[in-house]
Amino acid sequence: MGRKMAQTEFDLKEYDTLAKAARKSGLSIKEALRHAALQWATETSGIGTADPIFHLKPVSYRDKKASEHIDEIVYGRRKRPS
Repeated sequence: MGRKMAQTEFDLKEYDTLAKAARKSGLSIKEALRHAALQWATETSGIGTADPIFHLKPVSYRDKKASEHIDEIVYGRRKRPS
């Protein structure tokens, strides 16, 4: 798995606040920043691991042409090329 590095700057007060919060949580500043960035990205994207879409179970309709039937319903009956 590849890795990327992200860098940012803080003023002294922001850095001090971050360092205290990280220390209180038993994290390094690097770990705290990574955790915060991932949490923000997950919340901002609107999709998290708790989203029900990630917990769906596959369903078998025992119909080999189920996807074709769904296409017909969604897109309407289409003529097949000859």
